[in-house]
Amino acid sequence: MDSITYLTTDWGDMTCADSDGTGIPLLFLHGTGCDSEDWQSVIDNLPSNQRCITLDFRGHGQSSTPNKAFTISNLANDVLKLVDFIEIDKIILVGHSLGGMVAIAVARNSASVTGLVLLEGWTSLSSAGSAFDTGRFYGTLSQTEITKIQKKSTETRSRFEQSIWGNFWSTVKEFDAYSYLEYASVPIYEVFGGMGRNETTETKLRIPPNPNIQTIWVENAGHYLPHECPAEVAKICVDFVETL
Repeated sequence: MDSITYLTTDWGDMTCADSDGTGIPLLFLHGTGCDSEDWQSVIDNLPSNQRCITLDFRGHGQSSTPNKAFTISNLANDVLKLVDFIEIDKIILVGHSLGGMVAIAVARNSASVTGLVLLEGWTSLSSAGSAFDTGRFYGTLSQTEITKIQKKSTETRSRFEQSIWGNFWSTVKEFDAYSYLEYASVPIYEVFGGMGRNETTETKLRIPPNPNIQTIWVENAGHYLPHECPAEVAKICVDFVETL
């Protein structure tokens, strides 16, 4: 990635990066406690001419840490500001976990979003804890990789005042995308790791019947799909772009 930009906002500077490329750009939105660097292995597996954009959410990566309350909707507004700033007419959002939820919130309010690739980007947070058998969270990642993820997450959380983070997380817990997904008119890939899947998983994931939504299962993978199987994620993104 190149062309790193620090977009000034009312809460501080948001770090973004934009690569060269053609066609509809992919905008990658990371999960809680992660940052744009966690997408690099996926991006490395994409065609060299694919335009890729990343950002660091508030308090994550190289972005500033806010000193006032914010919500998941505010994160979506940050993404919309970036899309407006770089004057994109069409964009595909690729979101992991929290990033997938933010992607949905962006799509609700922007005609520029032409599709969503949701990597365990929950309809509601309750699905994250109840839809799968336990022990699948880190999938087949090595202990070294798990420790790295946990360390970054802990360091990120420590940047926030406890009350500010608590207020934000309460809005994540309240988030529910069912009504949007039920009538969404853009193509959507709902992508999940297959580890821990059981007979109640699909019901608990609360993905409404919609011909525009395709569910994809990545076998022998857990929650951290961009880390665990970046080549598979890249292929899913390429396949998605080719369907548009």
